[in-house]
Amino acid sequence: MKRIVQTLGLLLQMLFPYKVIKYARGIKRHLHTGYYIKLFKSVGSNTIIDYPLTLVGAQYITMGSNVWIGKRSCITAWKNNCLKNSPEIVIGNHVSIGDDCHITASNRILIGNDVLLGKKITITDNSHGRCDNLDELFLHPSERAVFSKGPVIIKDRVWIGDKATILPGVTVGSGAIVGANAVVTKDVPANSVVAGSPAIIIKKLEL
Repeated sequence: MKRIVQTLGLLLQMLFPYKVIKYARGIKRHLHTGYYIKLFKSVGSNTIIDYPLTLVGAQYITMGSNVWIGKRSCITAWKNNCLKNSPEIVIGNHVSIGDDCHITASNRILIGNDVLLGKKITITDNSHGRCDNLDELFLHPSERAVFSKGPVIIKDRVWIGDKATILPGVTVGSGAIVGANAVVTKDVPANSVVAGSPAIIIKKLEL
């Protein structure tokens, strides 16, 4: 059975060379970008949005130029009339967001210029309820009021490795590197390297 399927794959490759498939994927990507781009508050030039994308609150999201958003990404800005919040996500210029990333705001997330995000990264400024409120623990997590400890700010030229998590109230300084799988719970100084869970400074470059 495997040999039959592989033979069919070979025949398809002969009928549709990789260059043709790659070109078709490019067309699909641009169609997908064109469909979504007008939903955002504003978007700069040369932005590419891969398919598929989960998007909530696009009217609260701003993107600069030369932004790439990878496949299966989830970007959400949650407006809650009961909380009277004003969510905002701002993504700068020359930002690359890898596949399967999750960026979610009920307060504010700012991503600066020339930022590289690996795959499967989570950036959140909110949580379901407060961890210090015992009464809320008797509620289903989805029923707890969304709470933000503070905005997330990722400054220019930051590189964040695969599967890292940036938690509410954190600022990542310019030029910083966040290691893969790191869980960032507090501010990261500029030009430093952090890793671990919770993340700690393992190197700091002095100018």
